[in-house]
Amino acid sequence: MLRYHKQVFFDPKDSDRLKAFTKRLNELSWRYSSHSIDSIKDRAIDLEGLLLFIKDIELKADQIFEYYIDEQLKEIEKACYRINWLKDIDIILCLDKDKKIISIWLNSVSDTHENLNESIYAKG
Repeated sequence: MLRYHKQVFFDPKDSDRLKAFTKRLNELSWRYSSHSIDSIKDRAIDLEGLLLFIKDIELKADQIFEYYIDEQLKEIEKACYRINWLKDIDIILCLDKDKKIISIWLNSVSDTHENLNESIYAKG
């Protein structure tokens, strides 16, 4: 699986594919993995408010900061979105191609991910 991160390299050829991926997700219903629900229970300030907020959002391709492509199928398998929630808190959503939340957590708006391990990502 090829892994891309915005701070390392986004393949310009994937721009339209990421838009199409996001458009398709917006047409699907939300699904939750048990892992995502278990992990957010301890991290959310207002779990009900968070889930209600997510329910009504429209994802945008420019919110993607990380995505994964299956090398054999050449398809986007999952993407991670950073969405502003509260004044100083962003929601991080990692979604598969069927709009299942794989992982969800909260991040400070000011977090720039200084400890990013660039060696695990594809480069241009």
